[in-house]
Amino acid sequence: MMSRWSRIALIVIIVLQSLFCVHFLHLKGRNTRYNLSKLGSKESPSLFAPLVITMCESSDAALEEGENMTDIISKADNSSDAAFKLRGSWIRQRDQVTTLLKTLLLFSKSPLWRIIVLTDNHNTFDKIVKIADGFPSRERGRLLLERRDQWYPPAHPELRDDWRPCAWAKQFLAEALPDEDAVVYVDTDVVFLGPAETMWSLFGSLDPQELIALSVEPQYLFDEPKRFHAGSIGLNTGVMVTNLTRQRQLPGGSLGSAMIQAGLLNTRYLYRHDQDALNHYLKKKPHLFLEISPRWNFIVGACNRKAPYCEDCVTYGIVVLHGADATFYRPIDRKFLAIYDSLLHMSLDEDPRRLLAKIKRKLEALDYLSVKDFICHSYALFNHAVTASLSRLTSSLPCNH
Repeated sequence: MMSRWSRIALIVIIVLQSLFCVHFLHLKGRNTRYNLSKLGSKESPSLFAPLVITMCESSDAALEEGENMTDIISKADNSSDAAFKLRGSWIRQRDQVTTLLKTLLLFSKSPLWRIIVLTDNHNTFDKIVKIADGFPSRERGRLLLERRDQWYPPAHPELRDDWRPCAWAKQFLAEALPDEDAVVYVDTDVVFLGPAETMWSLFGSLDPQELIALSVEPQYLFDEPKRFHAGSIGLNTGVMVTNLTRQRQLPGGSLGSAMIQAGLLNTRYLYRHDQDALNHYLKKKPHLFLEISPRWNFIVGACNRKAPYCEDCVTYGIVVLHGADATFYRPIDRKFLAIYDSLLHMSLDEDPRRLLAKIKRKLEALDYLSVKDFICHSYALFNHAVTASLSRLTSSLPCNH
């Protein structure tokens, strides 16, 4: 436990940081321990249930001399080697985590964001800190970045690189973060299109047995051969709102360890990744999870006509847009590409009205040209769903004269 004076000192630092944008709590490369649960507030919910991301660099995915990302992207759909390099590319991960952090800050009103980065080395964390240090000081001061080691079961070292490096790390959050009661986990290939702090309201929707909230994965509707899936049409693990204290009551002490104890790593199941294994595990355990709206994790498959239409995406706006499987880079959906490109190149000093106009202009151009070779071209009111929060944000700004 922290001493009384240590708690007072930390509160003073946080207040000064929020007022003057000075990032005293850099926490660079250190696992500094402090009890932020006492400091949580509705304004900064991540202080008591942190936002968590995982990051890894793969030397095997490094580009060779003469290669560039444009070439890799163009070959990814027809070359397994190019697809592997695209998924593991540090350039792609760097740009995505930069865009994730920028959109988190743009749409959020929370004065502080506590973010735990699970990495397999200190160097990767230092690179993320450097990215954040490039933001305007008033925005950089809102980020409390901490590093933690990823955790994998000693008997299964192969999980470190299964599917892609560190894909399984998010299934062992309870072991990696023993002092945390609850977290909101997001893949680094998501961007925020609305206030991220609203996601913390989902904890209040979990009933006493439910330990995780997950949105749908429409891909399971189209898989051949059919794979085990939980929920109405399958669950996606790119966004997980989870109670770790409840996870620790499972066999083995976490979702990942429970899957192992259930024998679900057996090769006869032909899993592609941890998401397949989790769907299999939860298929007959509906009491453990809450299926939530795609507005909290909107992937390109949600635009498919066979997927359930998301009415509250249109009513309230999409909060998280998820570029799963390099959708923000591959030519899968033109509107996903247009939105991500605008957010990737935006500046936090930019007037949000300019950003809104830019995104709307790109989306309307695709509609005007009647380009129909992408999935979301016929999704009713898609343009409104992805710009609703940004429209609200700009409407609250003072008028320019």
